[in-house]
Amino acid sequence: MSRFFGLRKKRRVARGAILSDDAATKLGLLRAADLFQGLDEGQMAHVEKITVMSHCERGRLVYSPGETAEVLFLLKKGRVHMYRITPEGKRLITAIVEPGTLFGNMAFTGTTMAENFAEAQEDSILCVMSRHDLEMLMREYPSVALRLLDTLSTRMRELEARLEEGLLRDMRSRVAAALLRLQEHHSSDEIPVTHQELADSLGTYRETVSHTLGLLQDDGCVRLGRGRIEISRPDRLRDLIATDVSVPASD
Repeated sequence: MSRFFGLRKKRRVARGAILSDDAATKLGLLRAADLFQGLDEGQMAHVEKITVMSHCERGRLVYSPGETAEVLFLLKKGRVHMYRITPEGKRLITAIVEPGTLFGNMAFTGTTMAENFAEAQEDSILCVMSRHDLEMLMREYPSVALRLLDTLSTRMRELEARLEEGLLRDMRSRVAAALLRLQEHHSSDEIPVTHQELADSLGTYRETVSHTLGLLQDDGCVRLGRGRIEISRPDRLRDLIATDVSVPASD
């Protein structure tokens, strides 16, 4: 169980997390978030007062099944894996959370952890908001509500794309699509991801992904390094996806 997320009172959060005492640093991190773009200095000062900034060390559970509090996290620094444990005991990564990403368990925003664990893969900094805090921000600052809607719409499109990939595409095009998605998130051709992380996100075995990446490297699409993958020919990856005509077998 994670220990710092029953957000009825912010004091309860403080018992399980190290809170930043540097208000200026906290305010700077909040300003960098897309969710709060467009707010003026006075409005940002208000946001700073009602949000909690927490540090979470690598390997710590941010959230685990059984948590009941409605809480929304905004990852400001680090990386978090969201995953489920299959009946066979295999870890299935449902999302790799990068800085700037919202996640959590709050019904009215459409975000849910369900049976997911959330674990910090690096030392991380998170902005933590209760339902009460977020509702108040959305009432007072409609731009926050609009940006939240944009974020959730983007996430829904990504989930639909992943579902389609899993049903209709072969492994090479599934890996290609996952790499292009990560490239877009990082805005870089060099992606910090391991073969195991990629396999877990696709619900397959590391050996399968490693073999597929080897084929893509032989084709000149990618260059493989330790803990990273560099996309050298994104056009070839897109062509691979476009020409994949795999369909499920009919009954």
